[in-house]
Amino acid sequence: MKKFLISLTLLLTGSIYAQNLNLGIRIQKTQNMYWENGISVQYAFKNFKPERFHLGFDFVTSRLGSAFNSNAIKQSHFLFSGSWNFIQNKPYHFVTRLNMGYFYSNLEYDFFDDIPNTAFLLSPEIAFSYEFQKYPVKLQLGSGYYIDFSKPGYSPGTLQPLYYHLDVYYTLFKSGNHE
Repeated sequence: MKKFLISLTLLLTGSIYAQNLNLGIRIQKTQNMYWENGISVQYAFKNFKPERFHLGFDFVTSRLGSAFNSNAIKQSHFLFSGSWNFIQNKPYHFVTRLNMGYFYSNLEYDFFDDIPNTAFLLSPEIAFSYEFQKYPVKLQLGSGYYIDFSKPGYSPGTLQPLYYHLDVYYTLFKSGNHE
């Protein structure tokens, strides 16, 4: 944890002047399954399409949502993403995004050891985002679809393909140099 905080501090102090960084929360609902919550981070490079291209990371878990104080299965998604905003110089954007990552569900009991509980994640996504002009806040509403590469019967049963999410970002810093 200490190394993570030091790395995060170096990343933030080294890049405050040059790039855009959005940090926020994600509320996600998988079709016919759980409500999940987590964090979302978006980063844009100053010298490569700063208003259009973002790299991101999302951690979403049911432990903070449906599984909190319940019998729901505790599961987590770790997603790295690249996204592209289609409308420039406006407070709203249509966004396409490609996610890659890892899924893990904690089935808790030994007699479930033979049931698959992990999966590689790949999901295309579309979204609509709105940036408030007077506040450093951005809302993003989107939907995605997990593509299942595993053989039938080898993917986790709680990983459903269709999901919806709302991201609320706070812009920590933003460069003034745009395209």
